[in-house]
Amino acid sequence: MWELLTSVVLRGAEAPAADWFRGSLAAGGLAGTTARFRAAFAGAGRRLGGSMPDLSPDEMARLREAGLVAPERWPIDQFARAALLLRAMETLPADRHAGFAREVYLRGDYREQAAVLQALMLLPDAGRFAAMAVDACRTNVRDVFEAIACENRYPAAHFADANFNQLVLKAFFIGVPVARIAGLEDRKTAELRRMAADYASERRAAARSVPADLDLVLS
Repeated sequence: MWELLTSVVLRGAEAPAADWFRGSLAAGGLAGTTARFRAAFAGAGRRLGGSMPDLSPDEMARLREAGLVAPERWPIDQFARAALLLRAMETLPADRHAGFAREVYLRGDYREQAAVLQALMLLPDAGRFAAMAVDACRTNVRDVFEAIACENRYPAAHFADANFNQLVLKAFFIGVPVARIAGLEDRKTAELRRMAADYASERRAAARSVPADLDLVLS
């Protein structure tokens, strides 16, 4: 998969940026030291920018098959960071993957954290990263929350019911449309409906508005 992501980046990048990216991927110690990886991961935004690459129908199909909901919304630096993360994990033993991804997430700025969360479905044995993803839902940074909650199949695929329900309730609370939660229809339970109904009752009792998309959960 990192090869596909890389081809998207190289096709859309200008020559100096493409050369930098090739060098970053080829670095023998890409995952050997966190500092070396972080320099490449952080540098992707500055070096490659945020332009939107043109995806071929075949690329779109392969990316969706891999679990991405809206790859056409990914800027080029997002493709680059996902490729770097996957490439680094190829050089690491499997028992270091979860810790490595968590360290990259915790040390990143908001855009870098969002990039890690949006790439989770592409990572090998993706369920191993659920604890990190659940922790990410507690963020007060809306962009980071949206990275895990919106147009991302990871929560529906790997969250326990209690964690998924809390994600939906937080989306209501901070005003993120729950229609953006991928897989919501398949994860609705009686308990989630009860929690949503209780939330609506509390809002009405306080003379506050009820989320317009509440029925997506109650129905």
